Amino acid sequence: MEERYAASDNIAAYCTKCKLTLDHIIVAVDQRVIAKVQCRTCGRTHRFRNAPGAPRPTGASMMVPTPDERWEAALAGTSGTARPYSMDGKYRVGDIVVHDRFGKGVVIKLAEKKCSVVFKDQERLMAAGA
Repeated sequence: MEERYAASDNIAAYCTKCKLTLDHIIVAVDQRVIAKVQCRTCGRTHRFRNAPGAPRPTGASMMVPTPDERWEAALAGTSGTARPYSMDGKYRVGDIVVHDRFGKGVVIKLAEKKCSVVFKDQERLMAAGA
């Protein structure tokens, strides 16, 4: 199975300031390919560089899934019935929600009073009950 990355995912990359291979956060994607990363150690944002001597990820392994592909994958991994979205609702990862403007979505991440929901067109940060 090919590995795919999305913005805000973690990846090991070579930091041009620290001169080491360290944990980075993917910041920008260009044409479904990792473009910029931010070092979690020094905070510098730079072009993605693989570790010296390590095989460089190419082609499909560097490709980031489109929002439509992420939505299809998230929807395929859920079971249950869809329920209307409410800002006061309590959600779990994998819940299917129906938003009156954005349509059907799947909860993929939780945070305090917020949840990330992937819809067919894009991922959105939504309010959620405490």
